[in-house]
Amino acid sequence: MTTSDVRIPVHILTGFLGSGKTTLLREYLQHDDTSQTALIINEVGDIGIDHHLTQHLDGGTVLLENGCLCCQVREDLKQTLLNLLSNDINHSLRQIIIETTGLANPSPILSTLFHDNELASKVRKGKIIATIDTLESVKNVEDITEWSNQVSSADTLIFTKADESSEENCSLLKEKCRTINPFADHFIKATSENTLRLALNTPLNSMLFLPFSTKGTGKPALKQTSHSEIHTQAILVGSVNWQRFSIWLSMLLYRYNDQILRVKGLLLDANTGNYVLLNAVRKVLAPLEILDKESLSSAKLGLVFITRDIDPEDITRSFNAFEISLN
Repeated sequence: MTTSDVRIPVHILTGFLGSGKTTLLREYLQHDDTSQTALIINEVGDIGIDHHLTQHLDGGTVLLENGCLCCQVREDLKQTLLNLLSNDINHSLRQIIIETTGLANPSPILSTLFHDNELASKVRKGKIIATIDTLESVKNVEDITEWSNQVSSADTLIFTKADESSEENCSLLKEKCRTINPFADHFIKATSENTLRLALNTPLNSMLFLPFSTKGTGKPALKQTSHSEIHTQAILVGSVNWQRFSIWLSMLLYRYNDQILRVKGLLLDANTGNYVLLNAVRKVLAPLEILDKESLSSAKLGLVFITRDIDPEDITRSFNAFEISLN
């Protein structure tokens, strides 16, 4: 980025029931200096348990119970974040980690962060990290909506219990996850490593710099993969008319709602000459980032969509109809 963002990153640790989120977090707390880290633990039941397992020595752990962050206690999340920030009188806080329930959908949590003006000026999206239980078979998880939501929203996937699972099952799960979300980095949890620290400190995967050829046509090129009703497709573009693009994307996200699981893109704004990084989880669009041209020497410009139950050609036809690309 061309400017330094001083807002505090909020990382989201998610993953389906029993996939090892709390174990991962405990290891991180035990082996890292987390004095500048605040934790928010979300539990659905009337009795909170996980926050006792991850109790912060300096008291920097907050329990949000009696509801899930993605549907019932989002206002509590906002107030909790504001309280943590107002109590940080020495400005020592460097990051906030939210551990969600096993049934949470990260998208509404991101909406709370991005669309609340008071919060958006103080915090920014960190990483979304999802734990994947390798003891589960693809057949067991592929029809679980919550599991798919977490995988499709993640920047990073950590495969847990790999030492107890077969190599074949691990490979099948990785393949399934790549089909749902080709953007995410993959880590295998190892007992000898602080895997969460490694995941938090690793720069985001630059897979969004699309490895597909335009063949010199100057027209959008499409590559898609599909598994069941989930499709991944890429549209290569040159510079874009940003006004038309913004209108088109807004209409598209609201037209298809939760059928569009993820959008990432790197685009050149024809009006300003800026390279813009775009990131959306469902219809929640993150604040746009302006990137340094020098860091993009080998990058391809374009958009990648992860969709469910949508004909991929519908998005392509819609894009072309708006005459967004100027190349």
